[in-house]
Amino acid sequence: MFKFKPLVFALLAINSLVVTSAFAASTLQSMSDEQLSDTTGQALMNLSYIAPTDTNNLMSKYSSDKNIGFYKLGLEATMDLNANIKNLQLGCGGVNGAGACDIDIKNLSLSGLPTSSDVNGNPIYADGRPATSAQLTNPFMEFAVKNPGQASTREIVGLRFSAEKISGLLSAGLTNASTPSSSDGIQTLSGFMRIAQTTGEVDTMGGSFGKTVDQSIGGNISLKLLGGLLGTYNQWIQSYPNKENAGLGPSGGDVTTGITIPELKGIGFTLPAFQVNGNRLTAAIAQNIMLTLPSISLAKPTNCNSAVTNCSQWDNDLLMVNIRSQSDHTKQDCVLGLVCDAKFKMGAGSTLSNLNLNVTFNQALSMFHNIPLNGTGGYLSLQQMALLWPGNYVDSSDTSGKTLAQMSQTDVAQKGWWMSFADPVQLGYLKGGDKVDITPVLPQVAALITKQLGDNPIDLGTGDGLNAIFNAPITKVMNIDIGPYTAANPARLTLQNLKLANQEVAANCYGSLKFC
Repeated sequence: MFKFKPLVFALLAINSLVVTSAFAASTLQSMSDEQLSDTTGQALMNLSYIAPTDTNNLMSKYSSDKNIGFYKLGLEATMDLNANIKNLQLGCGGVNGAGACDIDIKNLSLSGLPTSSDVNGNPIYADGRPATSAQLTNPFMEFAVKNPGQASTREIVGLRFSAEKISGLLSAGLTNASTPSSSDGIQTLSGFMRIAQTTGEVDTMGGSFGKTVDQSIGGNISLKLLGGLLGTYNQWIQSYPNKENAGLGPSGGDVTTGITIPELKGIGFTLPAFQVNGNRLTAAIAQNIMLTLPSISLAKPTNCNSAVTNCSQWDNDLLMVNIRSQSDHTKQDCVLGLVCDAKFKMGAGSTLSNLNLNVTFNQALSMFHNIPLNGTGGYLSLQQMALLWPGNYVDSSDTSGKTLAQMSQTDVAQKGWWMSFADPVQLGYLKGGDKVDITPVLPQVAALITKQLGDNPIDLGTGDGLNAIFNAPITKVMNIDIGPYTAANPARLTLQNLKLANQEVAANCYGSLKFC
């Protein structure tokens, strides 16, 4: 059983002071019954009760514990609040262990909503953020009471603080850094937050493909020697990074330099709605974000414009390939005993198109800074058992035949401290501030290209055959569409701890102070 006596006494003392001050402000006047009947007004405080049998009692509706009642003491007013909390730590130690907290947020600020936003979606305040205030409409505190009708077993099992509406900007942290911070922003969060669907874009890093064993590509070839006079050879070629790794290298000293993957800019994506829901969370995770890279240049584009693209970046690209048996790709199978290995170079205009990616968005909570509250409610609660507070979000997937422990998509306040937001949080347009490294998907891309080239043989003509014989690069324009192969089996990529361009923090202090 929780011991809330000090808190209750403090609140009673505050109420007593408010009432005393109100009476002291004016002299009491006697009124007749007629005058009283003609008088209307509104109480400053409002007390309400939801009984265990009430149809609005979510615990009775969805929980096996059907004897929980809720008492709410509310203030019928609108409160303006601008606040900074240097270090909010709740539920630290105890059952959580040394140093572990239910909620640990550094540099938390609450203010009014911004006047506007910059091109990246960062908040802008016309007169400065500290000149604004969040509005809390009808703030209240609420008690969850077990066995409310029995004085001998009555027990307080939860307490929460909230308001019917909250309009303002909640920010966590001081700096929008490129890496997670252990001393700034949200360190741990026990709570419930729905993130609304949004869109965004990222730029990707450049790199090189084909220089490691797991990026080796293969495919069927049809090689004609002297226009077919010396025969047509249907075989398999396999690229490799060097002689040592392949075990079947050429006699010369040439090595694979790889295929240049250029930087890609403005790749758009849609972040589906997802939830942050659980105890002592440190990251937000969204899965199954579908992203398509429409076209990647594998060689100098035709009519390359050097003012737009670094056209020389592909000049030294080279793949060493080994000619092998079509039936057994591990065995070398020289053509006429002459062509066992070759050099391969992508021809100008070669592309890889329609690379479908299944992206997991894994973002440290310390890298989320701005949470706009557009007239929506939220609450902070403490409970000794899992509770469905009145008005909590209940997902349609959790409405039938599930215990509270099984309601994974619903705002079930867990034991300890809990912070919740009523409506989906709008993060705005997510523009990556850092370039994304796509090299982790290149081994998967190699397998997909190999699949495509296995089904669609490369036709090598007389010139290619002569080049192979005289150790000159076979140059072939290849436009590889792996859309059909990645539609059902997309390559998988994790966007982890991506700096977001719209998460810069506006200081909530006058002057040059970042926090006050």
